Amino acid sequence: MTTTFIRAACATAAVLLLPTLALAASEGGGSTNVLKPDLVNSIVTVIVFVALLAILYAFAWGPILKGLQAREAAQFQAIEDAKKAKEDAAALRSKLDAELAAAAQQAKAIVDEARRDAEVLKKTLAEEGRKEAEAERERARRDVAIERDAALKDVYTKAVELATLMATKAVRQQVTVDAQSELVSASIAELNATKA
Repeated sequence: MTTTFIRAACATAAVLLLPTLALAASEGGGSTNVLKPDLVNSIVTVIVFVALLAILYAFAWGPILKGLQAREAAQFQAIEDAKKAKEDAAALRSKLDAELAAAAQQAKAIVDEARRDAEVLKKTLAEEGRKEAEAERERARRDVAIERDAALKDVYTKAVELATLMATKAVRQQVTVDAQSELVSASIAELNATKA
């Protein structure tokens, strides 16, 4: 940094001093016409130009070239960094897309499994309901059969009692045809009364 500053200061001083020296060399007194061709003035101007060019080449060209090369290198590095960042972003996007696809696939699998479980549960519940209804129907059928048997047994018992009663009455009485008919009607009436 210090060397660069010194070179730039020397170049600036040379640029400022050389025209002054050229002007002093051309002054011989009196006024000069700058548009008038003058061999000495032209030679001094060429010498000053070459000297200035040499000084600028020696002290200013190097730092300028170095700065330009550094700037160019920085730009290339920035371009490379941008390319690398773009590639990294593309890779990250690909990775995210893959992860999203995997997550979507996993979510679909979970939904499908839940749907299958719900279908199995629905069938199980329907089967259990059908079995419970069948069991209830069988239980009702048994209850009806038991009640029917009990009612028939009661009717048979009452019929036996009635027959016994009729036999007892028939034995006690002189049985005529009219009396027998009356006895049967009374027994039937008693049987009907018992059913009610």
